[in-house]
Amino acid sequence: MARTKLTQLLGDPKREAAQAIVREPVMTESVPVPVPAPAPAPEIAPAPSSRAAVKQKEPNEAPDVGGGAHYLSFVRKETRLRGDQMDALAAKARQINRNKTDGGERITDNTLIRIAVDLLLARADNLAGSTEDQLRNSVSS
Repeated sequence: MARTKLTQLLGDPKREAAQAIVREPVMTESVPVPVPAPAPAPEIAPAPSSRAAVKQKEPNEAPDVGGGAHYLSFVRKETRLRGDQMDALAAKARQINRNKTDGGERITDNTLIRIAVDLLLARADNLAGSTEDQLRNSVSS
């Protein structure tokens, strides 16, 4: 059985291109298309910063974001932690969640990190030293 060539299936592209050039253009009636009037530009107010948009509360209370997800009330901050710190935080958060008796909010690694930052800031007057170990020792006693 003979194989069919692609040009036989699709037609000869050279001949079709030549026919397309020779064809006379077809005149169509031009219908005007109505163009809508431009809409007035909306007034753009400056976006409030994430800190300014959040209502300030007591230091130990999470800010209110109007019924949204709790974590959205916080400002995102990236940090680098050691592997042992990550493992210990995850294990402690799981343990606290397992031992809860009254329901309450879900405790996450980030919850524990925020608590640690609050404790550090409460002892900030005691911070002294020029290395991580020295700073840690200055607030641990």
